[in-house]
Amino acid sequence: VYKKVYMNISNRDAIINKGSLSLGCSFNGCGYFDSSLTIKKGGRLIVNGDFKLYSGFFLSINENATLEIDSGYISYKSNISCFDYIKMGKDVIISEGVTIRDSDNHELIYDGYKMTEPIVIGDHVWIGLNATILKGVTIGDGAVIAAGSVVTKDVPPNSIVGGVPAKVIKTNIKWK
Repeated sequence: VYKKVYMNISNRDAIINKGSLSLGCSFNGCGYFDSSLTIKKGGRLIVNGDFKLYSGFFLSINENATLEIDSGYISYKSNISCFDYIKMGKDVIISEGVTIRDSDNHELIYDGYKMTEPIVIGDHVWIGLNATILKGVTIGDGAVIAAGSVVTKDVPPNSIVGGVPAKVIKTNIKWK
């Protein structure tokens, strides 16, 4: 079995590890995919708990941006692009093929437009297969994001959202 984790980290202090970070993990029998971790000048990855990134991940932290993670995992072939600030709480489960981006990467011209806005993902959040989380979103504790959803607005705690764009489907839920 052959795997590669390509790492391009611009400074030694870019990863602040207060817990444990596992890169390129694999579920039994699922194989390995090449992965990529890039942290540009002034960028930081802060690990506060035990976190796993399964193989095939693409994680990019732009100049002077911060990605802060606590505990949980990101499954196969997920893409996280941090241009300013993304925070993930405790016990965050991110399914295969998820995209999380806090920037549009290009500028639109209209009143009130912000190209980049922080993302905050609360504790005990489950993000389903192929979901997309976009800039400026806060996901409340205990929430579930349905597979294939595109989240463009805040998600209340203990709720399920789904669709394109994602809308609240059910409230007052719990999951294990």
